[in-house]
Amino acid sequence: MVFLSNVYWLMQRQFFLIKNSLGDLFINYAIIWPCIFSFSSGYFVPLVFFPQDPINKGTELMVGMVLLQVFVVAYFMMVDLISERESSGILHYHITATSFGAAFAARVLFYVMYVFCALLPFLPVSKLLLGEHLYTDLISWPLLVVVLFFVVTLVVTYVFALAALVREMRSIEYVWSYGVEPFLWLSGMWAPTYAIAKSGVPGITYFLMINPFGYASDVLRQLFFNDPRFSSVGISVLIMVVATVFFVAVAYRLLRKQIHAV
Repeated sequence: MVFLSNVYWLMQRQFFLIKNSLGDLFINYAIIWPCIFSFSSGYFVPLVFFPQDPINKGTELMVGMVLLQVFVVAYFMMVDLISERESSGILHYHITATSFGAAFAARVLFYVMYVFCALLPFLPVSKLLLGEHLYTDLISWPLLVVVLFFVVTLVVTYVFALAALVREMRSIEYVWSYGVEPFLWLSGMWAPTYAIAKSGVPGITYFLMINPFGYASDVLRQLFFNDPRFSSVGISVLIMVVATVFFVAVAYRLLRKQIHAV
């Protein structure tokens, strides 16, 4: 009970930091951001590059781009985590006042909920803006919400693991270049994984098999198209859950070791 109470108290503290910005966050994540990406990735780009089939190809591209949005928002959360650990020292204070487990759990849970809420309006708003240009005849919106939660949890826990590897703020510039982009570009964000597999690059099939973010983009597209070229929902979710547990364990162990070494 004490542990849960501490986690709840720390999550309240995290919410307090953003509550005065909720209006701005809503405008950004529910209006401005979906508008920009909807018309660029879901409308203009397909018309230019896929004039014969702009709706299906545009939807395939738009859905894959969701993964990029998740990474971008989660990345900003990682910067906050490193800042609290390095500059302000507030993370050390919370660990001393409660426990490492409570401070870790509170931040993971809060950041998952933050990123999830930020991304939740993305596709529904895109549908309102694009209309028939976003193919949704086969989609189950409630299932999409559930799957999106798994995708967000996977990305946030991975970002936490990356944060645990960063020892000082000035090293953060390398995180996106070496820790995010290689996995993101080969995750099917732009080109689906089945297309990447056909490239014939040595070892690419093996990399796609072990890259959990490829399953994240596949499962989102599977919900929209019900296409055997994409991994099934069950297999994709299972792999994402296993990868999430692994990232949580790695982040917990490395961050705890780093905190105690200070």
